[in-house]
Amino acid sequence: MTTTIYIVRHGQTDGNKLRVFQGRIDTPLNDTGREQILETCKKLAKMEVTFDILISSPLSRALESAQIIRSFYPSRKPIIIDDNVIERSFGMAEGIPLTDENYKKIMNNEFIDQESEFEILKRAKHFIYNLLEKYPGKTIMVVTHSHFLKACMKPYIKSLQFNTKTLNAGVSILKFNDFKRCLHAAIDINKE
Repeated sequence: MTTTIYIVRHGQTDGNKLRVFQGRIDTPLNDTGREQILETCKKLAKMEVTFDILISSPLSRALESAQIIRSFYPSRKPIIIDDNVIERSFGMAEGIPLTDENYKKIMNNEFIDQESEFEILKRAKHFIYNLLEKYPGKTIMVVTHSHFLKACMKPYIKSLQFNTKTLNAGVSILKFNDFKRCLHAAIDINKE
């Protein structure tokens, strides 16, 4: 029995386009972001990807992305809104330009009230473990944000860093066996 988790990054926002740290600022999708999610749905359909459970961050850019995904699939599964998959808090860095210098400060925990790397990794680990406990053998789609996605994937892809670029509307995958051992992990499987 295999448990499969698809982790979808939300579509583009104006904050992404302007390259600022959004964190928990509730920035909506822009038109490009909506189109990106729709294209992702089409690619997933070609890959014959379906899901039993649909989970979303409460932030509107992720929730609207999840709503587009749900509308694309005929089964209309309910969206489970889960605060655990919200984006990393960047504290006082939220809203500032995403530069190399500011990114180094994030990685060194230099901003007041930011969520540390340790904290987000711990949050992601608990989230994944809880999914494996609650939904064994199911296919789960999680719509979330760049840093939370990376925190979920980092234990299984050792080369992955928080400054690794991931696509808006990109889909990553984790597959686990009955013993909660990761069988497969990949980032941005829909990029072709």
